[in-house]
Amino acid sequence: MMPLSGPNILLRQRMNFSIHKIRLFVAVSLLMTGGASIADESDHLIVVKSERSVQQVVTEDLQLSRFAKQIAAYNNIASVNTMLPVGTTLAVPKPYLETAQHGRVAYVKGDVTHKQTSLVVNPPAKGTQVYQGDIIQTGADGFISLTFRSGARVQVQPESRVIVNDIDCISEQSECVISLTATDGQVSSEVTPRASDQPPVQFSIETPFLTAAVRGTAFYVDLDDTINRIGVTKGLVATQGGGQTNDLPKGKGLSVSDNTPPELVDLLPAPLLSPGSQRRIYSEEDNITWQNLEGADAYRADLALDDGMSQRVISNRTESLSFNAPALAPGDYYLSIAGIDANEFLGLPVIEKVAFAEISDDEKPVLEL
Repeated sequence: MMPLSGPNILLRQRMNFSIHKIRLFVAVSLLMTGGASIADESDHLIVVKSERSVQQVVTEDLQLSRFAKQIAAYNNIASVNTMLPVGTTLAVPKPYLETAQHGRVAYVKGDVTHKQTSLVVNPPAKGTQVYQGDIIQTGADGFISLTFRSGARVQVQPESRVIVNDIDCISEQSECVISLTATDGQVSSEVTPRASDQPPVQFSIETPFLTAAVRGTAFYVDLDDTINRIGVTKGLVATQGGGQTNDLPKGKGLSVSDNTPPELVDLLPAPLLSPGSQRRIYSEEDNITWQNLEGADAYRADLALDDGMSQRVISNRTESLSFNAPALAPGDYYLSIAGIDANEFLGLPVIEKVAFAEISDDEKPVLEL
């Protein structure tokens, strides 16, 4: 598999921008004319499964609240507040539909750049929409979490670069497709399986030397100049690279170099916290410790606001067996600790809830053992 070159990426970006302008022009034309009265075969059809207003259906099912009036007019419905009985079919014009094909910035910290062809934002605001062709790039202290309609979450670690290749998650009759390309750094992803009565999510990440595809799992890709790694922390991942196809279950990893067969590895198990290690932090002198993990050359300790580690506050690489508490606002946090082996594979994490407590001037804290 050939790596993406700079000219190819620029060409793709220009093509995507041109397509986006055409779609926008058509959408604006529909806005100005108030929509059509006859459904087109390219329209997306929504069958109402519970009695709701036009505004509710458009907002909840498509996240297109700003076009509710135009979609109502297109269907010859007088008001967005008109209640639609169960079984009603609502037609949505394709130009509106395509504006719904996006992800969103769920969390951002530090040096993060969001590129939309000629538009560059650093950092993007929470809630910013991310479309096909967009590029996300992080600096040394940058971190960003993206979410998609399917429930898929993507976390772009520091000094990383990701291109959004494709998003197609509207149709209720076909798979939800999300395709990304990672060209630098580390990207972790979690895809939640859909209900049995819904089409599955087809989520994939392409790197210069491999492609990973999943339907419901958690994994990461890690890129060096000459080696691409993938590690699976939940579920099953299908990979292609080095002329081979491999299915990787939880706890397995794989490395691929240019023109070399892939090498399968066992990821390090999750570390164990030391007996009696405290979970309540009172000062910067307090720390959380864990037991030595055989085969670990170093450890990564991440502190986040959520147990999915998508709202990361701090990330440390350390060779010690302790996490020293920084000065943070009082509240609950989540600490993830994982071993790193000699080949730079990140192992399975242990995630613990920890509390940073505010110390009263007239009350001596009691440490929890």
